[in-house]
Amino acid sequence: MIRQIPNFVSFTRGMGGPAVAVLLLGYGLNYVAFWVFIGAICTDLVDGWIARRLDAFTDIGKWLDPLADKVLTNTVWISLWAVDFAPAWLALGSVVRDLVVIAGWSYVARRGKRFSVNAIGQVGVAFEGVALSVLLFHGPWLDVHWPSVGTILGFMSLALSLASVAGYVITGPRGPDP
Repeated sequence: MIRQIPNFVSFTRGMGGPAVAVLLLGYGLNYVAFWVFIGAICTDLVDGWIARRLDAFTDIGKWLDPLADKVLTNTVWISLWAVDFAPAWLALGSVVRDLVVIAGWSYVARRGKRFSVNAIGQVGVAFEGVALSVLLFHGPWLDVHWPSVGTILGFMSLALSLASVAGYVITGPRGPDP
């Protein structure tokens, strides 16, 4: 049972996306949605740390962790677009990027191979988390136009994702884990 704690944390992160959507779309509470998103995105660090501490790596966790990330971020992208906090090209570009990545990873996994984690991709994911946070905040503070900042960070996330994909194409997949 204790080995499932990281999976529960990952599941909770995934449910953060629908929670943010309800807060943003149903109630217009972008500041509350911002804090829910911050809490959810931080669990991405927690589940891995717990899994390492408890030596609780599971097959379901290998799929649940990235799935939770995608459910969280893509639900938030779509919600931000729906309330006009993010431009359509950015929200749809981010969602399509994730669909392409999922399709590529699935295709490779069915052949018994996998891709190594790419540092450029990890930086892109960090930019995405910050971009989503800034776009959710969407409020006045320090005379900065935060929607512009969030859009620029989101664009940088997409650009880093393209660079990451290029790296995956160049290096190709490798065999299964030993």
